[in-house]
Amino acid sequence: MKVQIMSPAADRVDFKVPPAPRLTTFEGKTIGLYNNMTGGADVAVDRFAEQLQQRYPSVKFQRYGGDLREGRPVLSRGVHIDDEEAARIATEVDAMVGATAH
Repeated sequence: MKVQIMSPAADRVDFKVPPAPRLTTFEGKTIGLYNNMTGGADVAVDRFAEQLQQRYPSVKFQRYGGDLREGRPVLSRGVHIDDEEAARIATEVDAMVGATAH
């Protein structure tokens, strides 16, 4: 009998896009919070926002994920941010934090 062992790991993907420049401060900035609707992702972004708000009281937040914004795509585990929505979000926030908890 021959046994074939398969790996569940995805193939490695090397991205050539450099990371966005880091913010020098969070004071007065608007941070996007993306909840991909997996279990615990809402808790993760909420905790992050609470901690950041304590250190930088003037920081503001915009939330993305689920059906949170009228006229916007419903974002879920199966429907992620597409290029058009990403471009729109980029005009609304200074930085973005995403949670993919489970």
